[in-house]
Amino acid sequence: MQNCAPLWLGVCVLAMCLPAFPARAQMPAKRWTLTELIDRALDRDGEVASGRWKVESADARRRQAAAAKILPRLRIDSKSGLVPDAMGSVFNPPADTTGFRSLGPFARAELQFVQPLYPFSLGRHLNEAATRGVDVEQSDLSQTQLDVAFAVKELYYGLLLAQDLNSLAQRVSDELASRAEELDDDPSLSSSDRYKLRLAQLDLAVQQREVGDQLALARAALAWRTGLPSDAPLLLRAERLAPVAASIPSLDDLITQALDLRPEWRKLQAGLAAKQALAQAARAAYQPQVFVSGGLRYAVAPGRTDQRNPFVKDEFNFFNGGVFIGVRQSLEWHLLAADVDRARAEYRALEVRVPSAQEGIRLDVHRAYLDYRRADRDLQDARKSRRLARQWLREARDDFEFDPQTIGELISAFETWARREQAYGEALYDFNLSVARLEKTTGGLELIPRDDTTP
Repeated sequence: MQNCAPLWLGVCVLAMCLPAFPARAQMPAKRWTLTELIDRALDRDGEVASGRWKVESADARRRQAAAAKILPRLRIDSKSGLVPDAMGSVFNPPADTTGFRSLGPFARAELQFVQPLYPFSLGRHLNEAATRGVDVEQSDLSQTQLDVAFAVKELYYGLLLAQDLNSLAQRVSDELASRAEELDDDPSLSSSDRYKLRLAQLDLAVQQREVGDQLALARAALAWRTGLPSDAPLLLRAERLAPVAASIPSLDDLITQALDLRPEWRKLQAGLAAKQALAQAARAAYQPQVFVSGGLRYAVAPGRTDQRNPFVKDEFNFFNGGVFIGVRQSLEWHLLAADVDRARAEYRALEVRVPSAQEGIRLDVHRAYLDYRRADRDLQDARKSRRLARQWLREARDDFEFDPQTIGELISAFETWARREQAYGEALYDFNLSVARLEKTTGGLELIPRDDTTP
């Protein structure tokens, strides 16, 4: 018992000290910005990851084509094994001629190299085609990234709109419930007004359930798109949907910049350059190929006599090497001509698409620009209608306070105000989405200041 006293004393001291340590505060849930959600989606999207690997593959082919200009063939072949011993020479052959001799080890190695000298343009054209192949894959990746970013913006603005509509429905429901409670025992209220108030509450309850479902679906869709866990709440830093502060250049400037930024246009230009380089490489195949080649050969077998006679050859004991200049000329003129014709046809097949691609880009930008202009005007009109509906609601409230018999007018004002608030939210959504679509159509041109993308 005396030995246990220090232990109990330590426990008591620890218990007295525990309240002195404050409990760890629970970390608040993260609130996401639009930029963070886009970055997260780009990091976790499968199509984007696949595009990145395709770019890596194309870059590996480019490095391979670039490395082929210097010693495209440089290798060592090595062999070893067992071989019958053979001691002696042609003038002093071994006494045992039965063919059954002991076995001994041997080793053989050969170094080979080839360095092209002419034509110089062949390697350059192949390297250019491989480099443009990287640009083609990079353009596809850029297009995929634009699609993912636009999809996230669409879901982000949709979630903010659903939150605003859900809050609006709750406010209207609370207001109508308060008025109904005030007028429940009012004998002066007509039957038609009572029915009108009750029907308005029922219609609002239906809309509340619909908006609630839309809010849950929008939240789940954005979480899925950005790779966030579905069981954790997705909170946004922005509290409500607000119009983005976009700086839109003129239509001509948008078209000019789109022709430089659009991924499909850059892909077409890179494809043309690659096909042209391949056509030039096909024409270079007509020319003779001059190269330097050579190597070293060495073999050793301890159980065999090294023959010094240059006219006697032993495949298991030697050391030699050399360097020479070679010329290779292809004489399959009809096959070479077919390769040139095929390369030229592939180039022409892309070249004829240039005018239509330019016009298509101009048309896409023009359409997106008109959508933005229309959405801007619609937003201004919705803002005016919203202001008038609020003014009407204030007057209807004042009239109701003075005369409860005007409950029908107040309900009409409430319904109109709710519809205008909803129309204003939808106009905000259309406006922000039109700016996002214009950014995508111009190839990722930043039309919104960086600070304003995370309201």
